[in-house]
Amino acid sequence: MTDGVWSRLGGSASAGWIAEQIARGDVAHAWLLLGPAGSGKRQVATALAAALNCVPAPGLGCGRCSTCLRIMRHRFPDVHHISPEGPLIPVGVVREQILPEAARSPFEGEWKVFVLEEADRMNEEAQNALLKTLEEPQPGTVFVLLSDHEEDLLETILSRCRIVRLEPVSEERIVELLVEEGAGQSDALLSARVSDGDYDRARAVALDAAVRDRRRVWIGLPRRLAAAVDALDAANEVTAEVKDAVKAHERAQKEEVEALAEALGEGRGTATARNALARRHKRELRRLEEEVLGEALQALASFYRDVLVLRSGGHDAVVNLDVADELESWAAAEEISSSALVEIVSRCIEARAALTHNANALLQLEAVLLDIVRLAPAPARVGSGW
Repeated sequence: MTDGVWSRLGGSASAGWIAEQIARGDVAHAWLLLGPAGSGKRQVATALAAALNCVPAPGLGCGRCSTCLRIMRHRFPDVHHISPEGPLIPVGVVREQILPEAARSPFEGEWKVFVLEEADRMNEEAQNALLKTLEEPQPGTVFVLLSDHEEDLLETILSRCRIVRLEPVSEERIVELLVEEGAGQSDALLSARVSDGDYDRARAVALDAAVRDRRRVWIGLPRRLAAAVDALDAANEVTAEVKDAVKAHERAQKEEVEALAEALGEGRGTATARNALARRHKRELRRLEEEVLGEALQALASFYRDVLVLRSGGHDAVVNLDVADELESWAAAEEISSSALVEIVSRCIEARAALTHNANALLQLEAVLLDIVRLAPAPARVGSGW
């Protein structure tokens, strides 16, 4: 796994095994990739789809051709990414989007690939609706299910899949990969730390200016939270960042629509591809809103967790290395109790987990920020010194 689409997964024995299976033509019609966050499930699924459809290096995936690049950017018409809509992947998504599309032949590539993210969030009715197609898909169709929670999938689903368990990617390996892509050593280490072992997230923090700038906003919030009005202002700022991210993604989606229109023309059967793209774009925007809000809450949790770590003498375990001096000031603030910090970290984690269930994310965010002000308002010397 030294070249092509698998190169960034070179440290994973499980990914290497999948690459070998695909290279020799042993393609299961259904795969289940299991592993914790940060184990590279999305990357493996994308590499698998690219290897299957690569024209210059079929079964291998060159990583350089138009097909590979579009698949890696989630812009290939025969690779469909399905993610939860709210707390679930409901049966309607399976019946109305997945099954009809799975019944059609590939549009451009050799293989049609369905990547079901957080597949364990299909309810029982949705899983049962998928069973028949999962067992006997159309030729040239592959399903890749991703899950952190094997126990939430029906036994009948498990029995129809080739199961691969992925190991977490080490911090050292993530740093090595980011440096290879051009990140500085210190930026690579910071990105690996704040991503909690998730390579895709680490890569975004290290190499995507918009993600990096958002993180600076998130990590600067604690020093500003001294009063209730600060919490409300901060919530509005986070909401504005979410809207900016959505607008930027909408511009990218418009380019994708234009490229598809140019490729397809107005011929017969193109409406299906256009409609599928429109549905995917709608799902992407909903997911992006959730992800950006989740970024903010994760950053807040990691900041206050770092303060606790410093108080216990665990300097080597600090995540937010770029604000180490500020964290030291917080750790030395006697007016802030460790119990309050623990409660804040728990509150942020709970709020992040509840995002998919909450109809009004702004109110949820405001409540968290108000709790932070109540529990641990920014010490005056910290707020004025940064």
